[in-house]
Amino acid sequence: MGNIIPFNRDLAERPMPKAGALTISQSDAKAFDDFVRHIERHCYDEIEASSEAKSSVLRMHLERMHMVLDTLIDYADEEIDLYWAGPDQVKLDEADPLLLAEISKRSGLHLHQISIFQLPDDIFFGTLQIAVDDVAGETCGLIRIQQWPSDLIGGPRWAQNGAELEETIQTFIHAIPLER
Repeated sequence: MGNIIPFNRDLAERPMPKAGALTISQSDAKAFDDFVRHIERHCYDEIEASSEAKSSVLRMHLERMHMVLDTLIDYADEEIDLYWAGPDQVKLDEADPLLLAEISKRSGLHLHQISIFQLPDDIFFGTLQIAVDDVAGETCGLIRIQQWPSDLIGGPRWAQNGAELEETIQTFIHAIPLER
């Protein structure tokens, strides 16, 4: 059953907070934030034949946890740093349909996929798919940021090629708007 969390216990079974012990340290608040982010990205409580989803009850609990976290953590000062791994070659049938539609009138392109991770926790952030046109000196990129309940998509957009493929990739990575 993996990541299934039951939420249908009787409310009378809930533990009560200890009297006079309602303080939390900065490191505990960060640990709580990390845990909620992990639950959002990796845990589901409705599993059907080929899909996993979060029930309205789990979404309600996560919204409540975010309200608590907003009182504990100043997200305005939180910086998000990204790093990437790859690039890996991508076959046409593996490319995002939006990227394929944008590059359909060009030929001789080579496709790559780059995995993007968030520091310092090495959390998977999303993917960047690029189609490089060496003749025109341009690259078309599409970024898919992993969010719930649906991914955020940036692009497809064209940019001038850098001197090296890594420089071109970094141009797209730097263009990602980073907010909590």
